Amino acid sequence: MKITRIDVFGYDLHYVHGSYVMSGDRVVTALPSTVVRLTTDDGRTGWGEVCPLGPAYLPAFAEGARAALRVLAPGLLGLDPRNLGLIHARLDAALRGQGYAKSPIDMACWDLLGKMAGCSVATLLGGRRQASYPLYIAVPLRSPEDMAAYVRARRAEGIHRFQLKIGGDPYADRDRVERVLEATGDGDIVIADANGGWRACSSSSPAPRWRSVSTSGGTRRCP
Repeated sequence: MKITRIDVFGYDLHYVHGSYVMSGDRVVTALPSTVVRLTTDDGRTGWGEVCPLGPAYLPAFAEGARAALRVLAPGLLGLDPRNLGLIHARLDAALRGQGYAKSPIDMACWDLLGKMAGCSVATLLGGRRQASYPLYIAVPLRSPEDMAAYVRARRAEGIHRFQLKIGGDPYADRDRVERVLEATGDGDIVIADANGGWRACSSSSPAPRWRSVSTSGGTRRCP
């Protein structure tokens, strides 16, 4: 089996609830996603995708992935997609780092490997430990009342795990957490994520007040 063709597609992935807001005035309404299709000499296809969360969340962005794929793709033609060690070596030889841009190729190779083996990629990677997985949803940074309303609506849809986007004024953030906790119930899980929006001085200032309402700590380190 050899890779004979690599196609790259793009489309915009729209946020279903309108605007996704994080700290630092970062607003997402749509994200450019990049899809890779590998085709082999026997007509099989494998698919992979990468969709960075905008250009200012992590050191990754959509146009960077697409530019990298133009560099990476030619060196993969003629290789066996099941030989992941060689695939990874060829990717690293063509371009240092940029793991996010290489990831859709890796996914597409695993997709082909699973199809050849007649089993899921989850099985190839060690198996599935449970039959179902609880979903969590991120709650965009808005007013305390709007965030609480958003959580109530999602709870009505069956979601019981929430990641609150905070990272503004710490005291206003505490109000956001309070309102959301009032909208949740026993068994719900709530975490607060400032996404780097706090500094060390501001993150410590409301600590005594936060301890009375928080159910878990923040998920990201303050700079």
